[in-house]
Amino acid sequence: MIVVNVKDQDGGVIKEIIYANITDDTITVELQLPDSTLITQHIDFTKEVQIVQVLLLGEEERGQKPYQILCFVNHVQANEFISPDAMSKLRQKNPGTIRVAEDNKGVFNVTIDMKIKLKDSIYISQHIGSLCSEALDTTFTSKVDIDKWATVPGMYLGNLLQAVEYINYKAPNTNLKLCRDTGKVWSHCLCTMKVSIPWYPCALKFCKDHIGKKSTSVDSYRCGIQTCGKIMNFMYSVKHKQHCLTIE
Repeated sequence: MIVVNVKDQDGGVIKEIIYANITDDTITVELQLPDSTLITQHIDFTKEVQIVQVLLLGEEERGQKPYQILCFVNHVQANEFISPDAMSKLRQKNPGTIRVAEDNKGVFNVTIDMKIKLKDSIYISQHIGSLCSEALDTTFTSKVDIDKWATVPGMYLGNLLQAVEYINYKAPNTNLKLCRDTGKVWSHCLCTMKVSIPWYPCALKFCKDHIGKKSTSVDSYRCGIQTCGKIMNFMYSVKHKQHCLTIE
């Protein structure tokens, strides 16, 4: 486990906690935003699955629950992060230093059109059931991700489709408005959730070294990590505007 202070996109400083589990072949990143929103990013390298759990505090005066948990489950390439084994070998230096990602990956727009049925979620990843146990109706994915997982060894399209169902909160051929542009509280609308991971180890750095003073051959060795940051913008439909807790 390492704990780092990182600068977010707004210039503020937040604390990240990063865990590596070699046995499960996973990495977990936890952070708390200034508004008390809790974000957990969990990477299952074996299944090429990313689970982003978001805990949002609600406003009871607006008829919302005290808090709501959302889970966004998407395909991820294993080479987007360093491996759990490499992560477990990192040693923290200068813990008080404020870190800034070297490579800003930009914004990834993700359109959600499916919900995951938690009772069958093991077909996607064994970790969904525990991380998203309080998100019975708010664990989301997309058909695009299902098709990508179907190409992963050991994962099968039939089983994957058993674990999901389409979100159908609108009449056919009806374009939904963004919730922030919808006046009626009980209207179906599109909710957006922006999740920022400002700092994470995304690759290993290798340096070159000449073998011997007179030798012309070059050897490479691991000499650090490359760090990245990214923003994920999830868009999903909700049955009623009041179910969208991210409206400013």
